[in-house]
Amino acid sequence: MDGARFRRLCAGVERLSVVQVRELRARLRGLDARIEVRARIDARREAVDRCLHCGAAGLQRWGAIGTGMRRWRCKACRRTFSSATGTALARVRRPEKFQQVLEDMLSRAPSSCRVLAGRLGVNRMTVWRWRMRILAALTGMGASALGGIVEADEKFFRESRKGSREWVRHERDPARFPKPDRPRWRDYRRLGLKRPAGTSKYQIPVLTVTDRAGARRADVLPDRRAESLVALLDAHVGRDAVLCSDGDGAYDLFARARALPHYRLPKDGPRVIDTAFHIQTVNNLHSRFESFMAPFCGPATKHLPRYAAWFLARLIGDAPVAQAEAWQRLLAA
Repeated sequence: MDGARFRRLCAGVERLSVVQVRELRARLRGLDARIEVRARIDARREAVDRCLHCGAAGLQRWGAIGTGMRRWRCKACRRTFSSATGTALARVRRPEKFQQVLEDMLSRAPSSCRVLAGRLGVNRMTVWRWRMRILAALTGMGASALGGIVEADEKFFRESRKGSREWVRHERDPARFPKPDRPRWRDYRRLGLKRPAGTSKYQIPVLTVTDRAGARRADVLPDRRAESLVALLDAHVGRDAVLCSDGDGAYDLFARARALPHYRLPKDGPRVIDTAFHIQTVNNLHSRFESFMAPFCGPATKHLPRYAAWFLARLIGDAPVAQAEAWQRLLAA
């Protein structure tokens, strides 16, 4: 908009009614959020000097896409792209509402998809898909190396096949689809069946590791074998660490193989050794993890690594810091 048209627009504002002023304020607030998010996405273009499709260097301006972000065209392959191409924000038509979903996820009490969709004026499945995009970008979040006094323990979550159609398929065609290896969890109580006792194969282990500096990790173990646990510890525990764990022999196996000092604190033993070595920090992390997962009523096990990353993202610190880290991962190609 040129200067003359802008001045005429400003002059007309004084003649607006109260209702019109409120509507204009709401529109400007939404437009401001849209411009802010668009500028954040467009900033990625400064680090991109080659075509995102073929890698050629010759680029030219090619208008803008529907969200207002700049579009570029490769002179070699003649394909166009924007700053969002190849990222988790590709084909997101309402980036300002996407930003609100991210803010809600990192708030003190995240809303349900249905409540948040009603507040944003979009379909609840749209909110769900956006959440899954954000969680996919956050997967793997956590410190890559932990040192000093390191506490490690496992947290078990009940296996969930939420959204699975295995029982429906079996009932429709038993000859083609075999009977699932266990009833649905709600059927145990409804039919009076006895649930698997103890730590069964239907308990999914999540290895949580933390040190006294505040670095944390939460990784879903692929199985219950000691080799899997040792491999994860080897990838994220430094060579100068002092390991504190419960009485599980896998931790002792790892510590002896890496020549690390190891303090074992089984349930029937002392809770603190030499006033400094304990696993109370990681146990507190388990309690917070369980409280975080409770409102979701057992998400599907296939999504458990994403929820673990979501939990860790909320522990980074202030909301702006957590959002900045999340945006950096979302815009990574």
